[in-house]
Amino acid sequence: MYLTALITILMVFSGTFHEAGSEKGDRGEHTDFELQLNTGVAAFYRTEWDEARTIFQALQKQRQEDPRPYFFEAMLPFWKYFFADECPEAARQFLEKSEKAIDVGKKRMKSTPEDTTTVLIMGGLYGYRGLVAASERQYRTAVRSGASGFSFTRRLMGMSADNPDVLIGQGVFHYMMGTIPREARWLTSIAGLSGNRETGLKMLEEVAASDTYTSTDARMILTFLYHQEELYDDALRIVEPLVEKWPENVIFRYFYGLSLDKNGQADKAKEQYRIIVDRDHPELPTLRDRGRERLEYLTASTENQ
Repeated sequence: MYLTALITILMVFSGTFHEAGSEKGDRGEHTDFELQLNTGVAAFYRTEWDEARTIFQALQKQRQEDPRPYFFEAMLPFWKYFFADECPEAARQFLEKSEKAIDVGKKRMKSTPEDTTTVLIMGGLYGYRGLVAASERQYRTAVRSGASGFSFTRRLMGMSADNPDVLIGQGVFHYMMGTIPREARWLTSIAGLSGNRETGLKMLEEVAASDTYTSTDARMILTFLYHQEELYDDALRIVEPLVEKWPENVIFRYFYGLSLDKNGQADKAKEQYRIIVDRDHPELPTLRDRGRERLEYLTASTENQ
């Protein structure tokens, strides 16, 4: 699978999205909404997706004009598709839910065009849609969506240049443009786009090392990219803190086990694979099956020595 479109990750724990014209009397409701959103996002990162989905859907009913709950609900099938098993049904669900989130975001931008959170969301959604197209080798759609996503990133640069999310958007855009397959590079020339793979990885490393919520997303991106590049030492260095921070997340734990596996640390890798198999995540059966296959292979290899 080629990684050939923009990933603009968003982690919105802070209450940067404010209702236009809200009064002091609304602050209690606003605070409760933010707390619920934070709870849903934390459940999302723990891969407790039933809880996260329930929270996001409830928040959508509370504030139909806020794109964040729509964004995070769309991320559930996206993560399943991209980081777990490329299930066609997950891709369909993501495209459907992301389209709804984009519609909500467009309406929001008409009323508050300077809201940085909505700009981030729009860039992320277009980028993710391009990423799904790229994984299916639909490069025309991938480049078009990636360019739309990057246009929001450039807009954000003018609004908040020191925002870590800007650096993630720039980093992955550079990586994406530097790894477009040769047969599809004419599309990037027509679009007037260019980028550098090494620059992209360097930017993502900078965000991963930062003391921000965004570092979690940067680390997941880098882990995935380093596996694509077969740079398993780097993958292990980047993913280990993710498992320490979010030990319940079976996706992080799978990539941690795989990184150990690829670095020849079979015993430690088997420990991680056992955890994944035992947890048997209901929405990520492919990870369970992959973990079981590697566990059985490593166990058999050890017995035959």
